[in-house]
Amino acid sequence: MRRWIMRGAAVFMVLLLCGFFAAALLFFTQPMTEQTFDLSVETVQWEVYIQEGQQRTDLLPDGDIGYTGLSAPGQTFYFSRILTEEVESPVLYLDTVNRSVAVFLDGERLYTDCPEQSGGVGELTLPMLGWDRLDPVEITLPPDYLGKTLTIAQSTGLGEKQIPEMEPTVYPCAVTLSCGYAYESGIVAESFRGRWDIGLFIFSLAAFFLMLVPLGGVSFFGHYLPYPEVDLNALSRALCLTSLLLFLGSRGNGRLRWILWGTAALHGLTALLGRASATSLLTVVSEYLGLLGLLAAAVLSLVWRKRGNGFYRLFAPLLLAALGLGLAVCGAHAVADPTWGRELMIHLRTGFQNGLPRFLLWSWSALTMAAGILAAFIDLFRRESQRRTEERLLLQRGELIRENYENLRKHNEEIQTLLHDLRHHVTALQGLCREGDMGEIQKYLESLSQRPELNRSNGYTVHPAVDTVLTAMLARGAETGVRAEVRVELPPELPIPNSDLCPLLMNLLENALEANEKAPEGAEKWLRVTMHIRGEYLYVGVENAYFAPVDFDPEEGLYHSTKPGTLHGMGLKSARATARKYHSELVLKAIEDSFSASTALLLPKTEA
Repeated sequence: MRRWIMRGAAVFMVLLLCGFFAAALLFFTQPMTEQTFDLSVETVQWEVYIQEGQQRTDLLPDGDIGYTGLSAPGQTFYFSRILTEEVESPVLYLDTVNRSVAVFLDGERLYTDCPEQSGGVGELTLPMLGWDRLDPVEITLPPDYLGKTLTIAQSTGLGEKQIPEMEPTVYPCAVTLSCGYAYESGIVAESFRGRWDIGLFIFSLAAFFLMLVPLGGVSFFGHYLPYPEVDLNALSRALCLTSLLLFLGSRGNGRLRWILWGTAALHGLTALLGRASATSLLTVVSEYLGLLGLLAAAVLSLVWRKRGNGFYRLFAPLLLAALGLGLAVCGAHAVADPTWGRELMIHLRTGFQNGLPRFLLWSWSALTMAAGILAAFIDLFRRESQRRTEERLLLQRGELIRENYENLRKHNEEIQTLLHDLRHHVTALQGLCREGDMGEIQKYLESLSQRPELNRSNGYTVHPAVDTVLTAMLARGAETGVRAEVRVELPPELPIPNSDLCPLLMNLLENALEANEKAPEGAEKWLRVTMHIRGEYLYVGVENAYFAPVDFDPEEGLYHSTKPGTLHGMGLKSARATARKYHSELVLKAIEDSFSASTALLLPKTEA
């Protein structure tokens, strides 16, 4: 009794230690939360002002995204706010292009483009840069940044527009706060956790039973576990083969997998019931079922390889090479030693006459196991390499999309500024014309003031970032004859950052425009955009005409682009990644002559 208590206590301690370290591993491989906050002035509230010494003067918003009220051209201005957004490993990104900046946190300087100016807030005269930045300014914030006041000083040049006589309007740079190591920690976490692969678990069982084979033949094993009616060596081999067939079936495709699964189930069941004893009829049935399963695996491996299955493209040639090498070795040995060859043939013939083809079964299963181990490892490394490559490509595409969005946003800002000033000039010139005899000029200016781009205010939606994307992408489609139908009902602000929402929308629209490019002569090109909020979800849907067969990958659940290029085909993957980030899925449907992609993003909860 005491011996069983000691054994039970030892087993309990082993399980406790394994559970503790497994929980620790899972805890420390959790990815950091990939949070990104758009802190630009059009998204959150800032205090924008100029300051000379202790004298501070607030700047006034111009109704768009600019501020007015500079007292002199080239004057440095400031914008401040208290940081309340919490992220892990906080990093601040400033898209300043050709403006020089200085950054302060509670009055303490964190960064400056002009280290020769040692003054603080109210003591700086920042010059314009003589070049354009290719990347945003990246500033790491201290861990205790929450609740502190962030102040950014920015240069303005000559009235921001380089024309002294124009009104002094300034535009604070775009500001983004995000987790600095979210992407890297996600890669690490995916490497540890990823998706649950039941096939690898079954294959590990096969390896475990294979290790039990030599234990079943040693003397001390029978001393501690006396089961005289069970051939533990043969039973371990049988269960190893059962697990191997289940694994090979899990790596296959379609209904043919059930051939291996059914054979494996019958083989394992009959082996257990017969206890692998040489005198049991069930053992004979089990071993012939094992041979049948190995033969089916060899044939199906060629079928699945021809169908493009990644694992079997490795396994099939490895299995054939292993079988060929085994036959070659046996043949060479038989030629070199005829006596060994005769004994081999007698052994095979005797086994089949007695109804137990164990020698052939175990030799064949050993070669299949070796090929399976090698193919599984190569396939695992290939999948991991492919996953990391896709992560890098998605990151590159995301950066390209964000860069395109930023270019669109800046272009829209420039256009809005020009239109704002042009209205003043048109009004002034119209007044001058009315005083003189300049009818033709008056007529021209009046027609110019009626142009829609000068009077357009809200466009497709009051949400500025979404409106910018829709304006640019649909204008590109209109140039090629794509008719667009837009149903967008959004508020001016959303809790989802523009850096996530805009790339998602641009990816879906780009996919729709590419599909319309394949339209034959005379066919109608169209797309439909739908965005609205229902409850806690933001619905984003794009439907378009398509005129060519689509390539669907059932394993990934995505349609692949047929357009050549490294980054092509990554748009839907990027959109799906964004959808999953907000606890949703990307739903794809190809029906008759239309294709649709939609998702319902769970809106993050905001503080009241």
